[in-house]
Amino acid sequence: MTLLRITLSSLVVAFLALSLYLSIALPLLEDRQSEVKSRPGETSGKLATASAAKPAVTAPATSTTSAIAAASQPPVAAGSRFIEVFGSVTDSIGQPVEGVLITEERYFFTASSDSSGQYRVRLDLPRNRLPTLNFLRAGFAGKRIKLTRAQLLENPLIELDVTLADSTDTLQLSGWVANDIGVALEGVRIDISTLKSAAEDNFYLTVFSDERGNFVLEGVPAMAHYRLSAALAPEYPVYSDDDYYLGSGPQQLQIELKSLKFVNVAGMIQNPESAPIADFEIYINNLSTGVHSRKIVSDSSGFFTLERFPLGEVSLSTRGPEFFKISGLDLTELDYANLVLIVDRGDSYLSGWVSDENGITVEKAMVTLDATITRDGVEFSSYRSLSTDSEGRFSFTNIAHGDHRLSVYANGFNKLQSTHSLPGQSEQLQITLTRP
Repeated sequence: MTLLRITLSSLVVAFLALSLYLSIALPLLEDRQSEVKSRPGETSGKLATASAAKPAVTAPATSTTSAIAAASQPPVAAGSRFIEVFGSVTDSIGQPVEGVLITEERYFFTASSDSSGQYRVRLDLPRNRLPTLNFLRAGFAGKRIKLTRAQLLENPLIELDVTLADSTDTLQLSGWVANDIGVALEGVRIDISTLKSAAEDNFYLTVFSDERGNFVLEGVPAMAHYRLSAALAPEYPVYSDDDYYLGSGPQQLQIELKSLKFVNVAGMIQNPESAPIADFEIYINNLSTGVHSRKIVSDSSGFFTLERFPLGEVSLSTRGPEFFKISGLDLTELDYANLVLIVDRGDSYLSGWVSDENGITVEKAMVTLDATITRDGVEFSSYRSLSTDSEGRFSFTNIAHGDHRLSVYANGFNKLQSTHSLPGQSEQLQITLTRP
C-alpha cells in the first residue's frame, strides 16, 4: 500500500512539472514563430527582399536580412520612414536598360540602373508621404510610379520591376556648372520644367551636380521649351533661363554662377518726422538672387544692423495686419553705415462712422488707409485695412502725420475715396455711402 502511494505521488509531481513546462515553453515558441514570419524579406511576391529566384537583386554581401531589417528603422526623427526600393529595368523585349535615372520627385533621392538593369534606391521620407518614383532614360518614354499605402504597410523593402517603352522623343541633357573663376561647384540644384504643356504631359526634374560640377538630366522630351535654373545658396545668385529650347539632339550645357558680394548695413528705422521707431520688425529680400531673406529688428532706440547681406536690388516688407513696404533700394558697394528706413508710424488716431444716405449704419464696410512717401528714388508705402463693426465704427491707430488715402467700400454702395491730411493726434470722420 505504501509503495502504491509513493508511485501515485511521483506521477502527480511529474504531471505538474510537465504542465508547468508547457505553460512556459509554448508561448515562447509561438512568439518565435511569429517573429520569423514577420521578418522583412522572407515573404513571397513582389513586396519582398531578394530571393533565390532573383539572385541579381540580392542585398549586398556585407548585409544580412537582419541587418537590412535593422537599417529599415527610421534613422532620425520619429516622423520619418525608411523605404528601400529595388528591382530591374528592361526594355520592351526584355533586355536590361543601363543608366536609367530613378528619382523620387519631391525629395530628390536618386539612383541609376547598372549594366544588368538592376537598381536600388533608399528613401527617407515623412511617414505621411507616399513615394513617387520616375524612371527616365534617353531613348525611352519615362514612367511615373506612385507606391501605394498598402505596399508600404506590408514591407519597407519593395521589389519593383519596370519596363520602359522605346521613344525617339526623349534626350539626355548634360552639363557642367562652375563659378566665375572656373571652380567646379558641387551640390548645385538643377531644375528643369516645361513652360506650356497639357496637364498629363508636364515634365519636371531636379538633379544635383557632383563633386566635379557635372550633372545629367535623363529622358527629357525633345522639341520643347523649358524653364531651366541652377541654385547654390547662399553664396551664389540663382541662374535662370526662362525659355530654354531643347532641340532634336543631345545637348551640353555650361552654367556659370557668379560669386556674390556682401555688405554690412547699419541704420535707423524712423517715421516721416524722423522720430525713431523701437522694436520694429521688417523683412529684407534680395531680388537679384531670389533666395536671400533676413529679418531686421530695431532696438529700443530705433537702430538696427544687418551683416553680410548680398549686394543688389532689395525689397523690404512687414508681415501682419499693418503692411509696410520699401522698394527701389539698391545695395551697392557704398558705405551703408547710416541707412534710414521710413515707416508710416506715429501718434495720430483716425476713427469714424460709416452710414448710408438715410443715416443707417453700414456694417462690414471695408475701410483702407494707405500712404506713399518717395525720397531719393526709394518708395516707402503703408497699407492698413479693417471692417466696420455692428455700429458702423472703425478706428486706425499709430499713424504718422501727413497725407493718407482713405477708401471705403461696401456691397451695394458706390466706392468712396478721399485724401486726408492728419495734422494732429486724432481725427473723427462721418462717412456717408451712396447707392448707385
